[in-house]
Amino acid sequence: MKSNWKIDRISKINLSILKLAIYEINYTEIPFKVAINEAVELAKRYGDENSKTFVNGILASIVKK
Repeated sequence: MKSNWKIDRISKINLSILKLAIYEINYTEIPFKVAINEAVELAKRYGDENSKTFVNGILASIVKK
């Protein structure tokens, strides 16, 4: 995600999915690969056509840090 983006540009669905996955990655024993996969599946089901790629990219960049 570009650093000059504002959070309100992210759809409410994608934002909710990201919040859930970030919580799972940081505060639970769920492996990050499972959390990311679940988030991508939610994005496929409830988001638009670009949601899965967006969610996957954001979460992958978070895990790399």
